[in-house]
Amino acid sequence: MYRFSKRPLLISLLTGLILSGCGSQTHQPTAASATMAFTPSPYTAGELNANSLYHLLTAELAGKQGRFDLALEHYLQEAEATGDAAIAERATRIAQFLRRSDAVLQASELWHQADPAALEPLHLQANILLHEGRFDTALPLLRTLLEQGGDEALALIGGRVNEMSPATAGHYYRLLTELQTDTSGRTDLLLTRALLLKQQQQPTAAARLLEQGLRQSPGQAELTLQRAELYRKQNAPAQGLALVERALKTNPEHQRLQATRAQLLLLSGQPTRAWRAIQDLLALQDNPQLQYYFALLLLENERWQESRQLLDQLLESDPDTTAPHFYLGMIAQAQQQSEQALRHFLQVEDGPNLIPAYARALALHELPQQAPEVEALIDFASRKHPNEREPLIILYVEWLQQQELREVALETLNEALQTTPDSVNLLYTRAMLSTAEESERMIADLRRALVLAPENPMVQNALGYTLTLYTEQLHEAHALISQALAQQPEDAATLDSMGWILHKLGRHGEARHFLQQAYTIYPDPEVSSHLIQVLWALGKEDEARQLLNKELQLHPDNEHLLQASHAMGAEH
Repeated sequence: MYRFSKRPLLISLLTGLILSGCGSQTHQPTAASATMAFTPSPYTAGELNANSLYHLLTAELAGKQGRFDLALEHYLQEAEATGDAAIAERATRIAQFLRRSDAVLQASELWHQADPAALEPLHLQANILLHEGRFDTALPLLRTLLEQGGDEALALIGGRVNEMSPATAGHYYRLLTELQTDTSGRTDLLLTRALLLKQQQQPTAAARLLEQGLRQSPGQAELTLQRAELYRKQNAPAQGLALVERALKTNPEHQRLQATRAQLLLLSGQPTRAWRAIQDLLALQDNPQLQYYFALLLLENERWQESRQLLDQLLESDPDTTAPHFYLGMIAQAQQQSEQALRHFLQVEDGPNLIPAYARALALHELPQQAPEVEALIDFASRKHPNEREPLIILYVEWLQQQELREVALETLNEALQTTPDSVNLLYTRAMLSTAEESERMIADLRRALVLAPENPMVQNALGYTLTLYTEQLHEAHALISQALAQQPEDAATLDSMGWILHKLGRHGEARHFLQQAYTIYPDPEVSSHLIQVLWALGKEDEARQLLNKELQLHPDNEHLLQASHAMGAEH
């Protein structure tokens, strides 16, 4: 609970004055003074007058009564009016208690203006801005903190590196390089700069900085972990393992080093040593989270027996949890034990793996004749998990489509939409299930979905692409796809849509740029067919034929590639 501090500030003096005034002899107004209107005294910035006194007393009393929003409002007003650092700090503390990040930013800025030497208000602002992903706004504040010796700013930056774009990481890297030219003894600086280089996809430069830090502080845990991770990504786990084992000599109890050692032992082809290391570590501490991590690590490396052992132990120690059943189901599925896998998947009760568990359960039914069984399974799941009814129906529809039971799938969607006509996901799914002959309904569903979710990039892209394929409304299609691409610039489907609409608009050079990006990310036959046709339109006939031949070898009967071949007039 926030408590109003007893730290001296202007209000303390004023409260004393008021109390002492209350104890003096009562003044009896004369007749003239009784009828005289009150005239506020002129306000001078930075000074207290009757208005300030009123606001501060109101704020203090509101705080005593637990009305912190009102207290904050008055303290902010007076912090701005008086320029008093103590009042601004009081406003900041209340805003922190209320978890009002907007008010913390406002109050701490007033605090900094009143007391430029104080680093804490800058630290608070930078922390909030970084947390909100406003890296460019935080940059000058962090520069000031670092220039004034606020080394905790390095920890703030390092904690948010993974959320930065490569360009933003570059700005921060240049800032740190500029401010700290002498790196001797500053392993924290080297580490943060290395993290920023990693985020810029410069692993070699990052490795050099990490190695420089390790020469200064051999065995330093965080430097070791980051360098070992780079070795792992370079497919050199043995070198990372040697580094970690050296660090463990000076940090034998370091949990992350121990866990990383087990991982690198597995990747180095030493599963027996890895399993022994895992057992030794788990024997020293009762840590279900760490046990879970190792179970999934072993699962990822196809050590089914050891992973199952840890997962069974987790179920035994906590019978109320059902999460391990998902991974036990995956192990049974990998070992072709379908009935056992199904039992595990259907025991998942909640959490992020609930829908994936049912998706895997459906995948175990591989024949269209099993449709009644699958329908019963989904019906049971929908009654058991009513809040998940919509994604469960979509899973069922997708299974029906895979079994070429399209009419049943459409009937299922139509019935579901009668119950929830404004479901964006169901409308989108029905649109994706529609054929070219049903393009009008497809467009109607997507337009309705867009009304319900006007900023949804998936819907924007789908409608834009559908308009491109089946209408002459190319400029509307381009606008929709542009909006979607602005939100998800690396999405292969949206890049493909942009390339295809630009091709339809006759802008073949621009189209090639987007289609090449899409093909690099996701070399799907439909994407490659679009790229082939654009290359052909640009007069790159040999390149188009080479790509077509390559794709037809991989997908000889794909309709999109055959359409591209026909459009080129080529014989294959």
